[in-house]
Amino acid sequence: MIWTFLTKSKVSIRAFLTIFAALILHSHATYADIGDGPRAYFPPPINTNVFSVYGMRVEGNSTLSAGVVYPGLELDVDLVIAQYTRTMSISDRYVSFTVVQPTGDLTSTVTLPNAPNFQNRTKSNGLGDTQILVSAGLYNLPPLTKENYASFKPDFAVGGLARLTLPTGEYDENKSANLGANRYSMQLGTPITFGFGESFLDPRLTTFDLLPSVTFFGDNDDPFGAGKVSQSPLYKLEAHLTHNFNPGIWASIDGIYTYGGETETDSQGDDNKQRSLNMGATLGIQFSKSLGLKLSYGKTIDRNDDGLDGEFSRLTLIYTQL
Repeated sequence: MIWTFLTKSKVSIRAFLTIFAALILHSHATYADIGDGPRAYFPPPINTNVFSVYGMRVEGNSTLSAGVVYPGLELDVDLVIAQYTRTMSISDRYVSFTVVQPTGDLTSTVTLPNAPNFQNRTKSNGLGDTQILVSAGLYNLPPLTKENYASFKPDFAVGGLARLTLPTGEYDENKSANLGANRYSMQLGTPITFGFGESFLDPRLTTFDLLPSVTFFGDNDDPFGAGKVSQSPLYKLEAHLTHNFNPGIWASIDGIYTYGGETETDSQGDDNKQRSLNMGATLGIQFSKSLGLKLSYGKTIDRNDDGLDGEFSRLTLIYTQL
């Protein structure tokens, strides 16, 4: 346990802090509607393996990774998500590679605007869409080794990321909602971090993270009730204020703003540009030198008529191997 471990030598404490930093600095959420979470793009040491398992519940009006909002949709999703991340140095630059695979159960109810007494209910279960994510340090994010990690002082830093979502999930065009989106999407973003502390291992480290991003969507050629659905780019700004209270406990205030993403059905505009603001919080606990836990909750607090609406809770178990 954490307290037993911390009674060991200073060398052990430093090793613990290094792994603790790797745990809290590099675990991603898997759906752009929810956000990637606090300190998702701070770099752990290179040559680190991070294994994460998420348990997630989502209630709302958006079809998960599809990024499409349906005003009459009531969605309940239970997910288990496996994620693997490997950090490395390429051409003297910090790079991380992540693969994410969700699986779960979805239940949805759609009420048609012109027929409020008619409801379409459906269920979907199985695998969700696979995601592949690459991030890299662009400014003041060098490829740190375990030996020089403790001496690096965090400051203003900028990175880059690209997330490709593949149409591999369960999908049936006869259903109004599915675990899979039946189309490709690409999210491009620029993680920006302001660090306040002596190092990434500072037990009182405070960080402020910003992640502006844009997601581009391919067409869905087999949508429910239509011939083709296209979608304009979806813009997001994610922000987190995070503070370590001691080497084993930290917390953050989380926010994400979403705008754009208007759809076109069979070449006709749907006049449904999104705008929404989601706020939440995250609590992190470190149990041992390699095992940590995160608990997050978020809820929509402001939106237009076509914006995201709902809430989510997420429990993440993280194992790190340096």
